[in-house]
Amino acid sequence: MNIRDFAPGFYNPLMRPGLLRILAAAAAVAALLVPAAAWPQSHLRPGDPGVWKPWKGLTAIASVRADRALGAAQVKAFEAELLALNALLQRASGVAAPVGFSVETWGHVSGYRVAEHAPGQPAGGRLPVAGSLTFGAFPIFEYQRGGKTVVSDTGETALLQFAVNEIGRGLIDTGYVADWGPIDTDAFLQPQLKGEVFGLPRYGDGLIVARDPAALWTPLTLAAALDLVVVTRRIELTGAETRVALVTKQLADLRDPSRKAARAAEVQKDAATMADPAKFTAMMADVARIEEDALTAELATGGGAAKTLAAARTAFAEVNDLLGELSLEDKAGPSCHVASGATLRARFRPAPADGCVPLVRPNYAYFDPTLPRSAPQVLIITPVARCFETADPYNREANAPGPSGCAANRRLIETLDHAALRAWVR
Repeated sequence: MNIRDFAPGFYNPLMRPGLLRILAAAAAVAALLVPAAAWPQSHLRPGDPGVWKPWKGLTAIASVRADRALGAAQVKAFEAELLALNALLQRASGVAAPVGFSVETWGHVSGYRVAEHAPGQPAGGRLPVAGSLTFGAFPIFEYQRGGKTVVSDTGETALLQFAVNEIGRGLIDTGYVADWGPIDTDAFLQPQLKGEVFGLPRYGDGLIVARDPAALWTPLTLAAALDLVVVTRRIELTGAETRVALVTKQLADLRDPSRKAARAAEVQKDAATMADPAKFTAMMADVARIEEDALTAELATGGGAAKTLAAARTAFAEVNDLLGELSLEDKAGPSCHVASGATLRARFRPAPADGCVPLVRPNYAYFDPTLPRSAPQVLIITPVARCFETADPYNREANAPGPSGCAANRRLIETLDHAALRAWVR
């Protein structure tokens, strides 16, 4: 019997996380496909008058308050600012008297964590309180339950976030710098100006209300941008070296005479309990041969482990060579990124350059320290693409019929008192 037929994949001596992820994903999909009790059929009621429901409150969990060094009075003062913003939204003529939907609003204080690779990032207690007000226009609909018609205004809808004093990465989708891998940094691709939406400037996937939107971020030097590549590639190199060391040890253990003898004794002991001892012994010998062949192949030139290590060494040398070739002026100057660049030098360039997106960090000095920490100094409304890109025929949510969700979000921004909103932001 050949173990390849007996248990495909079993003979592989290395872990197979990719396969495990595939199996886990398949299980998750299967769970979603399990038949469930039929949902009651519902019908929208687009002509019914709705309401603005009372403010649902502000969430500020203990760990978040600790991260930002917030006392109860500061949290209360921040909620008062969000309530003032809520009052502005409620006065927008497009949603002031809801029809076909009801409005719910609530808020939260955002957490804050100093990134591992973010030199000079201030502690949370030195920055304004940051958080968000969420606006949701929920559809009014009816369904049958127990022979009676039930009218409701809950469920799902396209939410709109009004983020206050948030200028870091992650709030606006700006793309991904693959050469930085998953390392912890506050650097990112600068959000690009994409015109205006109802008179508010759009950067990336957010509408920004601030004294000077362009000043929210500060350039990342080319040396700092490449240092993040060094960190990423050092991690990859260490991982490749660890893998080679592990495979080398596994192969040495497999070939060790004393270990071979111990395994053979175990096989003979187990074979004695089998219906066909000779067949079992032959199968286990096949397992040992296949395992040794696989490990040997991993370490051979062009083998998986050896090839990965060689590539990691080359990549690590590449970034260090580039740093060594750059002038001091270029290293200290601003950087930008071209995702399609074939080489590291083509992807990371001195800024500005045509077709090159600036690399930035949050400009923590933007905030006026003389203002109360609860004062709103920046407002970012997001997401934009989900509800406002109606020209895209494939954006079904933005073009969905009915007055709730995206339609209400657009009416809110269109009819909102922009002058009052700018006055609210200090």
